[in-house]
Amino acid sequence: MKSSHALMAIALIWLCMGAVFYPKWNKAYTEATISWDVSGYYHYLPAIFIYKDIRHQEWMHAINAQYLPSTAYDQAFGHHDSGHKVNKYAIGQAVLYTPFFLIAHAYASLSTHYPADGYSRPYQVALWLGSLLFSILGLILLRKLLLIYFEDRVVLLTLLALALGTHWLEYAAITNAMNHGWLFTLMCVLVLSSIRFYKQQDLVSVLGIGCSLGLASLTRPTEIIWLFVPLLWGMTNLKARINFLGKHWKKVFLAICLTLSIGFIQLIYWKYASGEWIVYSYGDQGFQWLNPRIREGLVGVRIGWWTYTPLMLIAMFGWYGLYKKYPSVFWPCFIVFILALYITLSWSHFDGGGGLGQRNLIQIYPLMAFPLAVVVGWFVENKMRFWILICLLIANVYYNAWWIHQAHKGGFFKAGQTTTPYFMRVVGRLNPDRDLFKLLDTDEYFHGEPAELVTVLKNDFEADTTIHTIQWPGGSTAVFLHAENQMYGPLDIPIANHSAHDWLRIEADFMITSREWTFWKYSQWIVRFFNGEEVIKSSAIRLQRLIPVDHQLTSIYFDVKIPEENFDRCTLTLWNSESPGQILMDDLVISTFSGN
Repeated sequence: MKSSHALMAIALIWLCMGAVFYPKWNKAYTEATISWDVSGYYHYLPAIFIYKDIRHQEWMHAINAQYLPSTAYDQAFGHHDSGHKVNKYAIGQAVLYTPFFLIAHAYASLSTHYPADGYSRPYQVALWLGSLLFSILGLILLRKLLLIYFEDRVVLLTLLALALGTHWLEYAAITNAMNHGWLFTLMCVLVLSSIRFYKQQDLVSVLGIGCSLGLASLTRPTEIIWLFVPLLWGMTNLKARINFLGKHWKKVFLAICLTLSIGFIQLIYWKYASGEWIVYSYGDQGFQWLNPRIREGLVGVRIGWWTYTPLMLIAMFGWYGLYKKYPSVFWPCFIVFILALYITLSWSHFDGGGGLGQRNLIQIYPLMAFPLAVVVGWFVENKMRFWILICLLIANVYYNAWWIHQAHKGGFFKAGQTTTPYFMRVVGRLNPDRDLFKLLDTDEYFHGEPAELVTVLKNDFEADTTIHTIQWPGGSTAVFLHAENQMYGPLDIPIANHSAHDWLRIEADFMITSREWTFWKYSQWIVRFFNGEEVIKSSAIRLQRLIPVDHQLTSIYFDVKIPEENFDRCTLTLWNSESPGQILMDDLVISTFSGN
C-alpha cells in the first residue's frame, strides 16, 4: 500500500464518520454543526449578509428560540461604552467559512423547503462539507510535506497514525467546523510555502506565507507564534539566514504587509462595532502565564493530551532523532511546539470546551508529524519492531475510536468531569455499567453485592405531611422537587458512631418529568456526617446521570463509607441544585452493611 492510497482510504473513513456514524449536520440545537464555539465563529456571516445587523443583533432572539446553537448565549457580549453587541470570537474562521456560507445561502434562497436564515439544513451541510474538504486538503499537503524528508512507507504509517489514531479524526470528520482542522491545513500551507520561498523566492511562496500566517492569526491571535516557521525553517547558519532575508527584503516586507493586512480585518470590525480599535472579548477568561497546568494538561484524566492521545506521547521520543537527522527542521518545529503547549496550558479555561484531549494542539500536528515520523522510521527498520508498531497503531486507533463513540453515542465521555476512579473503571471497555457514573461525583464505590443489609429507615411518604409531595403515576405519594421547591431534608439517619457496619446504602425510586440538561444543576443526593456543627464527611451523587429516560421509574442506590472519626449525627438531603427541572422520589430505604 502506498501513501497515496492511504489518502483515499482516510478520506473515505472521514466521510463515513461524518456522514453516517454521527452526522452533526442533521442534529438539532447544541449537537448541530453550527453550535457552541462554531456558532460564535460563524456569527459574523448571517449578521453581515442576511440580517444586516452586526451591532445590535436583535435577530439572534428568533435564532436562539428556534435553533438554540448555544445554551450559554455567548456568541457576543454587550459592550459597555458603545451599548453595542461585540462578537466574542475572532473573525478569521468566518472569513474561511465565507465561500461555503455563500453557496448554502444561494441554495436556501432558491429553495422552497429551507428558510434562508443562516441556520437551516443547507448551512449546516455546507459548513460540515466545507470543513471536511479543507481537512482532506490538509491531509494531501501533509503527505507532500513529509515526502520531502521521509520514505513513502514511513509517510504512509505516519498519516494513518495521525488521521485515525489521534483526535484529529474527530475534528476532521465530525466536529470539523471547529477551527483546529482548518488551522492544521493552514500550517501545512505555511511550511510548504516556507520551503518553497528558500528555494525559489517567488511570489507564490510569499503569498502562501502571508495568507496562511495572516488567516491563522486572524482565526486565533495566539497562532502568531507560527512566525518562527518561515523565519527558521531550513536554517543552518544564523548569519547566513539574516543576510538572505536582507537580500530579499522586499518579498519579506510583502509577506509581512499581507499578514498585517489580513489581521487588520479584526481591528476594522472592533472599531465599527464598539468604537475602539482593540477590544478584549473574553471577559474574565485569560492567561495564567506563571501557572501553566502542565500535569493536568498532559496526563490529567479530564483533558490530558497524552491521556486521550497517547500517540503524541510516543511522538515525544522522536525529538532527539529529528534533531540529529534534520536540525534545521527540528528548531522551528520544537520552538513552536513548546510555545503552543505553554500558551494552551496557561489558558485559564484550558480544560473546558468538551475537547477529546488538548484539541488546541491539533493545529501544530503538521509539525508533530516530524518527530512521529522519526519514531515510525525507527520501528520499520526491522521486522520485529515493525509488527510492534502495527500493534501500537491498532491499539491507538481502537482507543481513539472508543472515545469518539463514547463522546457521541456511548455517553461515557464526560468532558471536564472525569475523575481518576471513573476513568480507570470505564476506559476502553465495550459495555461499561452506567452505575459507574457515580464515580464522577465520589471515589467511594462498593463492588459486588452486600452480604446482609440492615434497614435503619424506610419512608414511602404516604403519611408525610411536612414535605411537598405529588401523586406518583401509580397512585402513591412521592417527594416532588421543582423550581419553587428545591430541597427535601436534611433527614436524620439513625446510625450510631462506630457502627458494626462500615457502609451506608441509600435506595429510592426516581422519575424525571422535566429534565435538567446542565450537569452542575443536576439534582443531588447528599449524605453528611457531623460532630456537633462540624462536618466530618460529605458525599454526593448527581442523580440525572443515572436516569436515562424521562417519565420512567428508575431505582437508584448510593453507597457511602461510614467514617471512622467520631460523629454524632448523619443526614440525607435531596437538593434540586437550583434547577427548574422536576424530579420525583419515592420508597426511600436506608440500610447499613459490611464490606467484604
